[in-house]
Amino acid sequence: MIKVSRRASVWPMALLFSAALSGCFEPEKSGVSYAAYNHTDKSIVSIIVNGEGGILGSRAHGGGGEICCVVIPNRWRPGLKATIKWEEDGDWLLDENGKEVIRNGKRVYVPAPWKEKTVEVPDYGEELGKFFIHFLPGDEVKVAVSPYAPWNPKHPYHFPDSDR
Repeated sequence: MIKVSRRASVWPMALLFSAALSGCFEPEKSGVSYAAYNHTDKSIVSIIVNGEGGILGSRAHGGGGEICCVVIPNRWRPGLKATIKWEEDGDWLLDENGKEVIRNGKRVYVPAPWKEKTVEVPDYGEELGKFFIHFLPGDEVKVAVSPYAPWNPKHPYHFPDSDR
C-alpha cells in the first residue's frame, strides 16, 4: 500500500481547477461596466448588449446607472461592432373607446416589442473605461468605450445635458 499525504493529493485537484478557470479568462479581453443614456421621450425598461444583460433600464431623457459587464477587446480593432437590444416601456391595454381595460381589478399592461441594432464601436485605442450606450430619437443607437462621462468634452459623443 502506498501512502499519499493529504497535501500531495490536493495539488492535482488545484492544478485541474486552475486549468479549468484559465479557460474562462481571455487575456486579450476585459469586462467593463456599461451605462445607458436615453435621449428619447420613451423610457427603456431592459437592455441587452451582445446577448448579455437585460436588467438595466433608462428613463426618458436620463441615465440608467451602470451595471457589469460587457466583454470587449483590450485593444480596439477595425470593424468592431456591438449588438444592442432594448425594450421600451409598454402601455396599458385600451378598449375600443380608449378606456383602460381592467381585469381582476387591475389594469392590463401590454409590453412593447423588443428593438435591436448592431452598431460600430468607435476607436478607443487601448484606453478602456465604461461602455456607454446612447439611445437617440428615431431608434438610433450610438455606443462608445470611454473613461469620460457623456457631459465631459473628452467623451466621444459629448452630450453636455446628459443626466449626471
